[in-house]
Parts: sequence; C-alpha cells; structure tokens
Amino acid sequence: MRVLAPMLSLVMIGVAVAWADPYGPPYAVTDMAPFCASCHSSTSLDQLSDLPPDAAAAETIEGKHFSRIRTDPAYRDLSPADREQLIAAIKWMDEQASVTIKAPSQARRNSQIEVTVVTRGGAGPVVGVSLVDSAIRFQSRPISASGFKVVGPALVAGPNGKPQTQWAERRLRGSDMGLSTVMIAGIEGDPVTKRVDETRTTWVLRTPPEPGSYSLAAAFYYGTEKGRPLGTVIRNGRAEPRGGPGGASGRIMFSDVVKITVK
Repeated sequence: MRVLAPMLSLVMIGVAVAWADPYGPPYAVTDMAPFCASCHSSTSLDQLSDLPPDAAAAETIEGKHFSRIRTDPAYRDLSPADREQLIAAIKWMDEQASVTIKAPSQARRNSQIEVTVVTRGGAGPVVGVSLVDSAIRFQSRPISASGFKVVGPALVAGPNGKPQTQWAERRLRGSDMGLSTVMIAGIEGDPVTKRVDETRTTWVLRTPPEPGSYSLAAAFYYGTEKGRPLGTVIRNGRAEPRGGPGGASGRIMFSDVVKITVK
C-alpha cells in the first residue's frame, strides 16, 4: 500500500488536469506543463518535432479533433453537412487565436524582471497560460525547473481589461502564490459575431542564480467547440463541448521562444 498509494495519487492528479474542461481544471491550482493537457490538440507540428511522424500527425487538429467530428459517436446527432459547418466554425476560431510573449533580453542574476503574455481567442469561458522553458509540447517544463522564481501572484487582466484574482485566491491560505500557470475567466468567442477576446498577464520573475542563456515561452490553452451551438451540449446543467472533456476540442499553442541572457 505504501507503493500503491502514491501511484494512485499520481493517476488521480493526471485525471484532474488532462481533460479539456472549458471551465478550467476543477481541482488543480498549481504550476502546469503542456504534457498534462493530454487530450488537447496541437496547433502546429513544430511543437511535436520530438515525436515520430505518425504520432505527431495524431496530435494535430486534423488528426485528433476533426477526424473525431467526422466519425465519433459523440457527433451522431449532427448531419454530415452540420459536421462540416462545425469544422468551418472551429477553423475560424483557430485562425483568430494567438499568443505573444514579451521579456527582457538580458538581466542580472537574482534580479527581478517582468514577463508579459498576451492571448487572443478561445471559445471560453476559460483560457489558460503557462510560462515554460521550451515550445516542445511533451518536453517543456515550468520555468521554475530552469531556476526562475515567480514572485507573488501574476497580474491578470481579463477580456474586459479588469484585474482577475480568483485563480490565485483558490490557493490554500498561507500557500506560495507565485504560480507560473494562470486560468483566465470571462472568455467568449463567436464566429458569427466575430468576437475575439484578448487577455494580458504579467509575471514578476526572479532570475536564476547561475549565469547563462535561458529560454522562455508561453503555452496557451484554449477551447474551440463551444463557439457555436452545433458544438455545444448541456451536461449536468452546464454548457460543454459536444465532443466531451476528452474530445480533443481543446488546443495547445506556443508563443515564440525568447532568450534571456543572465549575467
């Protein structure tokens, strides 16, 4: 039991964060890395360059999400024409989505810097952002792994420009509030009205104690199906993507990788 209990805990944690829940992870309020979101589709092959070609293709939007829309029983109530209409709406959502990162190119050891990430898009109601050390989906790590320290809670501005604090406030009282991952609420995306929401998150980081060149990128987690009624169903009293929380309608997108020289 001493061996099984920790293993069971890891499995349960995986279940808690792996689903593409449009409302964000129900329990996990911690640093996250893109590999946790195992059911999300990748927005580009570049982030899958470490995988064999067939495995990489299976993680793409076409191979993981659209193929399911055309064949999966979850979409059986939609006609073939409706399925293609849903795919077209989702493609619009993906075309609007973007993530950018801004950080200084150099800094002193053990000094504080600001890093700002701007996201656009997502069907909502929640999107997520993580600061990571590479743009390779299954190998990137939270930036704490390379020696950066998040100082205090991130400053999050939601789509209305107002500060959001509810993510950090879910941490237990007395816990470290410096998280490299944030969830941002109030997001809406609509291909018909052309609504595309923007968010801005600024972190204060303490640079590593060792000099060197460090890589930094933003991982952007967003949903797509709930942007249209065809992609939405009501489960347990709330709107969810038709394909379900494990249906690959979530996305992982990376910003460009920036280099910070620490002296």
